[in-house]
Amino acid sequence: MQAQSLSNLPTTSGVYLYFDAKDNLLYVGKAKNLQKRVLSYFKVQGAQVTPNPKNSVRIQRMVSQIAYLQVQTTHSEEEALLLENKLIKTKQPKYNILLKDSKTYPYICIDLRKPYPTLERTREPLEGHKCFGPFSLASLELLESVQSLIPLVQSKSCLKGKKPCIFHQMGRCLAPCSGKVSPQDYAPLVKEALDLLEHKDKLCARLKERMRILATQERFEEAAIFRDYLQVVQTLLKRTEQPEVQMGLALQELLELSKPPKRIEVFDVSHHAQSACVGGMVVWSRGKWLKSAYRRYSLAGTDEYAQMHEMLERRIKQGGLPDLWLLDGGRAQALLATQILESLGVSVAVIALAKEKAHKRAKRGGGDVADVIYSVSQTWKLKAQDVRLQFLQNLRDEAHRFALAYHRLKKRKAFLG
Repeated sequence: MQAQSLSNLPTTSGVYLYFDAKDNLLYVGKAKNLQKRVLSYFKVQGAQVTPNPKNSVRIQRMVSQIAYLQVQTTHSEEEALLLENKLIKTKQPKYNILLKDSKTYPYICIDLRKPYPTLERTREPLEGHKCFGPFSLASLELLESVQSLIPLVQSKSCLKGKKPCIFHQMGRCLAPCSGKVSPQDYAPLVKEALDLLEHKDKLCARLKERMRILATQERFEEAAIFRDYLQVVQTLLKRTEQPEVQMGLALQELLELSKPPKRIEVFDVSHHAQSACVGGMVVWSRGKWLKSAYRRYSLAGTDEYAQMHEMLERRIKQGGLPDLWLLDGGRAQALLATQILESLGVSVAVIALAKEKAHKRAKRGGGDVADVIYSVSQTWKLKAQDVRLQFLQNLRDEAHRFALAYHRLKKRKAFLG
């Protein structure tokens, strides 16, 4: 490793990649300040660069193998974390231990069908459960903070016991295992816990009040625990005050986009027996529907493929293209859109959302249908409970509603003459 490589490193957030002399990727890491983080691995004396002796033996061994590095800046530390996760999964660096498997960011799930529902942290949304997330940070602290305030069953294993456990003695569980609380009396606790997970400002207020009470009782060690919970949840709240930012980052990671999509345009066509053929475009921009940008198209095509071609070509000629296109359909529609964009010399990320089929018929359902996402080269089959899939389904359904409303309007006008 040459000292010159460590000069003029950016001070912004991003990821750094270490390679050996044979171009093998050794390690991927993220940083809020790339310069500060990268330099912490090395001891630089003039032109000589050696491993920093303050680091562990394992880290020093890795650093001794580094021949060169690459950095990639990001707009935020959160974006850097997501990029790091993606690179570790796809590149499998030698020295990355955490995140080296296919795990993704965790969820907090609860099965409301059970008589005594229990909050649990999972690596993916569980079928039939109510789920919160995914969380790129603080999922464990969030779960523990709710469990410290609401005396729910702390884990599934607790229900297998025959007598109250330590959590009951601590006042953190009402011991349904020994019949001390009925499902009817337990249900309000579940509702209260879900309310805190959905409204983290309420959770912060509860944590702050518990911390204040403990401090006035001079129970400072316990108060410090709630102070730490509060700080973490406040950080999480700040990062989720704009859920569109979180969803944008999640879609960037999932779809491997160059940046989080701030403007998404969604297309659908509607016709009946090749009459009143129309198309609709709806727009999601910076966390809300941009209805002033919605567009309706009267189409001359005789089939859905030709109609989509006509609508997309007309849209491109209007200029001001978005970050992402979402089409109702499968890979053929995604390929069509990509070919049109390339032929006109413009670039937009493109995906299509096809309805899940059962017995060769498309399934419909409210939030529990595992539709399939396509690009030209990839397929994503997410679980029906995945919030990213549900977000895309909501976009697609709005485009369908808008196009269908225009189709009905044209049919009505044609009928009335």
